Amino acid sequence: MPHALLRPARLLAVLVALAGLLLVPAVDAPQVADAATTDACGARIAKPEGGYWSCSFVDNFSGAKLDTAKWLPQVTALSGFSMNRTCFLSGRGYRVLDGTLRLQAHRTSTFNCRNRGSDWSASAVGGAVSSYTKFDQTYGRFEARIKFPRYSARGLQGGFWMNPTERTYGPWPASGEIDVAEWYSALARHVFPSLHYTGRTAHDTAACLMGDRSRFHTYGVTWSPSRMRFLYDGRLCFSRAWEPTDLEAPKPFDQPFTVALVAAIGAGDNAPSSSTPTWTTTKIDYVKVWH
Repeated sequence: MPHALLRPARLLAVLVALAGLLLVPAVDAPQVADAATTDACGARIAKPEGGYWSCSFVDNFSGAKLDTAKWLPQVTALSGFSMNRTCFLSGRGYRVLDGTLRLQAHRTSTFNCRNRGSDWSASAVGGAVSSYTKFDQTYGRFEARIKFPRYSARGLQGGFWMNPTERTYGPWPASGEIDVAEWYSALARHVFPSLHYTGRTAHDTAACLMGDRSRFHTYGVTWSPSRMRFLYDGRLCFSRAWEPTDLEAPKPFDQPFTVALVAAIGAGDNAPSSSTPTWTTTKIDYVKVWH
């Protein structure tokens, strides 16, 4: 596939990685500066070390349709990307309405999914967009405000990911993947921030316990050359300094990464059942990036 999105880790791998893991206590996020001091992302946010983050990308989804100057919709026939048994079709699975991006996962009867010359049998149409070819950045603060479906049993998967623009260090996972918030409906009260790369990854996944699932929450990461700090509603959930075995840090996380948002059906322990809804929607209020 042309790097638009990458396949996430299976649920079983996430559960294994979580075994015995103690979550990082929440701490206050950097304070927001006086609201009179603003940029394109809104009120400027103070950096812990001094100064302010500067807005480099923002979409509040305030238009009538997806801004294709900022986003590339996912199409399996073009990119080769699929997720579990979810196919991504041109013009399907996404729309902008009432100030939100809405990504839909639609369970269907089986159909033939075109996949760059190697067709296969799909059972769902998903929704996904990426900033691939539109925007990428190395290091900074990345944040999305999202409302995942209220459904709380197996069958659905989605999240907010970051993937390398170029596979500088080789195919997945060698060039890295940053899952800011991976969501599984079988474990619906949590989101999972994770790092994927070739290295000592046993402690590269954590779980953030979600609050009121009827409202939007913010999911973010501050990415420096030495550490990822994953934020939930502005508070620290997980902090990690990666330990590659075949490279020297900060590799592979020293290259430009793109932003991706996805809604699909699950697999394995999170595979759909007869009770999984036919239609579900993930809503995104905004995506903001600072450097």
